[in-house]
Amino acid sequence: MRNAVQLDTSFLITLADPRRDRHGTAKQFFQQFLKERMPMAVSAIVVAEFCRRQELGTLPLEQLMLVPFNHEDAVIAAGFDFKDLKADGADRQALKDDLKIIGQAHARNFGFVITDDAATMFRYCESLRKAGRTHLRGIKLQDGFSLEALTDNGQRDFPVVMEAAAEYLTE
Repeated sequence: MRNAVQLDTSFLITLADPRRDRHGTAKQFFQQFLKERMPMAVSAIVVAEFCRRQELGTLPLEQLMLVPFNHEDAVIAAGFDFKDLKADGADRQALKDDLKIIGQAHARNFGFVITDDAATMFRYCESLRKAGRTHLRGIKLQDGFSLEALTDNGQRDFPVVMEAAAEYLTE
């Protein structure tokens, strides 16, 4: 199920709170996932983190696939060496949780992880992908909404390319 997306805690918090800077971007991605019938997974780990700030019932649960963290997920996550990813001052527990979420998405063959956490979750996911340790592509809300974020290789959507090309046409 490579077209599925794992939703990170920071994405859900941003989606649920209209006062957050990137709420509109989170909403656009959520609506695109619905339009494309793209499965949206929420890990039990994300549920635990999210519920520290607000109730789970504030999310559109009927649209989400709640997934438990199981032993296959744990084995994959354990294979990611967190010592290579630990940045100066990074919270060790947050790093371990992020790698569990990435490991779970990888184990279930999801295609993407979406986050509002560019400094850690996105960086970890992209570092692992570039090292050939996972196929997952990280999507960060800081880049704004774009359909190219939802492709396996970041290739631009054909209508978007054509719109951009129209800017250069001369009469």
